[in-house]
Amino acid sequence: MGSVTAFEGTIPVNYDKYLGPILFEPYALDIINRLKNDEIENLLELACGTGRLTRHLVGRIPANGRLVATDLNQAMIDIAKTKVQDEKIEWKVVNAQDLPFADAQFDHIICQFGVMFFPDKQKSFEEALRVLRPGGKYILNSWESVEKNPRIDTIWQTVLEVFPNDPPEFLKKGPYAFNDQAGIEKLLRNAGFKNIKIDTVATTPQYNGPDDLINGFVEGTTLYNYLKEKSAESRQQLKTLLKQRLAKQDEVLGNTVPSLALVIEATK
Repeated sequence: MGSVTAFEGTIPVNYDKYLGPILFEPYALDIINRLKNDEIENLLELACGTGRLTRHLVGRIPANGRLVATDLNQAMIDIAKTKVQDEKIEWKVVNAQDLPFADAQFDHIICQFGVMFFPDKQKSFEEALRVLRPGGKYILNSWESVEKNPRIDTIWQTVLEVFPNDPPEFLKKGPYAFNDQAGIEKLLRNAGFKNIKIDTVATTPQYNGPDDLINGFVEGTTLYNYLKEKSAESRQQLKTLLKQRLAKQDEVLGNTVPSLALVIEATK
């Protein structure tokens, strides 16, 4: 799936350490809250990453149930296994566009901030529908645009300034590239889903300081794969500018990281 999805090497550790608590934990809790009245027996998690959501999901699985936690990157799963240990979890390296499961296997599918990376989103939705039982629920989320996430917008604009002639694809073609609500609903309906609901969810998590986001994005995302090919001087220039500008934002935002995402629910 290309370098935008190659969460390998040291990336998963830094991803989990720096970005996990800030960007992903609040939305994991949002998803768990949406499941509070559901009966769950067999759950499939797509793009489980380092297990940030998995550790909450397993608590919703009954003793006789199962949670199949999947990701495209073995390195991410390896980290997740050290964070979440439960005999009800089955870990698998899986391509969400070609699920290795029989039809109607699961009553729920959850995908936290993963669908943005799937090249063929229509195919991934068709596969999700196929392995869901009738009446089964699919919950996924996706970031709103870069411009609606002010800290991320600052990072992105700074990257573009430092590397104007050869900008990375990561933000625009990765996590912040799938937020057209009408388009998302159309893809889901074309796949066969119904009862589609799309919520815009805002959170205001806190960070310890600019270094959390700087280390998270520079060392803990596939932006790292782009930056390691650049000169040490340009990488240092980027970090210096990021620290200055994020710190300047603190005058207005304090130590918060205002975040905006779409949370989508649909049924088979």
